[in-house]
Amino acid sequence: MNNFINLIIEDNKFLCAIVSFIFLFLFIFFYLLQYVYISFNLKGICKIIFSDEKHFTFPLEPFNCFFISVLPIVFWREILNIKKGINFKKLYGKEFYYPMSKSQLNKMLNQFPKFFVIQYIIYLSVILWTIFMIVACILIKFF
Repeated sequence: MNNFINLIIEDNKFLCAIVSFIFLFLFIFFYLLQYVYISFNLKGICKIIFSDEKHFTFPLEPFNCFFISVLPIVFWREILNIKKGINFKKLYGKEFYYPMSKSQLNKMLNQFPKFFVIQYIIYLSVILWTIFMIVACILIKFF
């Protein structure tokens, strides 16, 4: 056990690889958690976005789950405008996604705040996993 701890502390390559895999496992865990959260709250989410509780049914298909799950990323500017008052030139003009108004987004933010937190944790985990994996690969390859 002592050798393993020394390996982690002294070998930066190994440490970066371990940290990157921790973020990969966090991504997988939170992605599965997000699927469960969306499935559990599917009627409420569909009622707000589509005005129809039965737009999607359980069990949720993977593509439909992904399409619903990217809502916090698609509307990140609108969310910043609502929560922090940051102004952007064009808001709510998403022709490639479901049309949403400010009131719909406010309802989503108030009724399902964990939905947004989980999605942002997923993207942060992926970004950190990528960074640490690239650093580990560079250290292994060149040092």
